[in-house]
Order: sequence, then C-alpha cells, then structure tokens
Amino acid sequence: MDNKILELKNISKKYQTKERTFTALNNINLSINKGEYLAIVGKSGSGKSTLLNMVTGIDHPTKGKVIVNNTEVGEMNESDLAQWRGKNIGIVFQFFQLIPTLSISENILLAMEFVNKIPKNERENKIKELLKQVGIYTHKDKMPSALSGGEQQRAAISRALANNPDIIIADEPTGNLDSKTAEAIHLLFKSLTKMGKTVIVITHETNTELKYDRIITLSDGKII
Repeated sequence: MDNKILELKNISKKYQTKERTFTALNNINLSINKGEYLAIVGKSGSGKSTLLNMVTGIDHPTKGKVIVNNTEVGEMNESDLAQWRGKNIGIVFQFFQLIPTLSISENILLAMEFVNKIPKNERENKIKELLKQVGIYTHKDKMPSALSGGEQQRAAISRALANNPDIIIADEPTGNLDSKTAEAIHLLFKSLTKMGKTVIVITHETNTELKYDRIITLSDGKII
C-alpha cells in the first residue's frame, strides 16, 4: 500500500533580479510518508524556507510538481489554496505568531472559523481536547503574554492542529526555547506522529540526538 503523503517531483525554484538569476532550489526529489517525523536541516540560505513555501503553496516552483494527499498544489487558485492549506497543513512558527489580543482558546477558535471544517457545536470540546493534549488546558482563558515561551509554543501547536490536518510543518519551532523545553516540544511532535500525523521540522540545528525518523540536509538548494 502506498504510504506517501507528500511528494516533491523535480522541484526547482529560480528568482530573477536585474543582475542575475538565483536558484533557490535545484531539482529536488523527495517523498515523505504518513506518520513520519522528518527534519529538513540546513544553514541560512540553503533553501529550507523556499522548500517550506513550496509545500504549503505560499510560493510555486519554477519547475516540477508538489503533490500532497494526491492533490497537486500548483493547480489550485489562491482562494482554493488558502482553504486547502487550512484543512491539510498546520504551521508552527518560531515566534509563535499568536494574536496577542485574543485568549489562547480564541486563537484556536479563530483558526477553526477561518476554515469552517469543524462543526460549530463541536469546537468548544475540540479546543478543550487539544489544550489537554499539549498540557496547557488550565491556561485556556489567558492571553499569550501571560504564558512562558514553551507554553506559547504548545498553544501554537494546538492552533496548528485545530482543523485536524494530516501534516504539521514547524519552522524553527524550538529556536527561542531553552534546551529542556525544546526537548519537551520534540517529544510532543513525536507523540503526534504516533497518532498518524506527519511532522516536518525545518531547522538549522544539527542535533542528531533528537529522534527524527529521517534527516534531510539541504545545501545551496540541493539535497546532500
């Protein structure tokens, strides 16, 4: 049985400036399986962020195809793409990106309302379930500023899971956390893969002690 959830086929991305053509990604081929815990590692400028933008449909390749759950991302218009992204991919950012004027529960609810995938009468219970899953249910009515960095990242992970996406993409998710908190976040990600989620971590860290299933290293837009 085919277990692939994400495929990058011959992906290249070039940017044109007045002076030159810059190749950010050069013929990337990559298959990722359902339930995999994967790290994409590379230094600044290696192409990690561009690769993330290809997978999420934020940007489109110059050449090649991105296929997620049997859907070719590049064939959708921007409106359909936004809805598709909300349903299929949860994104966790380095700086949390929680809305400061909303409580933790309201941040998650807003993500649900944007996509409208979770029925309205189920949302309150779903928020409770998600916050318990990441261990911060007692903070549900607090504003983000009242939480520690690790707690805010847990809240951001809950928000990424709000619409029950198959794929979680985390962009430098532990970059602003101390080592103990970072380890706890990695354990949380690992637990999500045991529930069938695919977790892709974009990072410049090369800590091989972290128990990723696979580490993909990028350099100058190529997998090495």
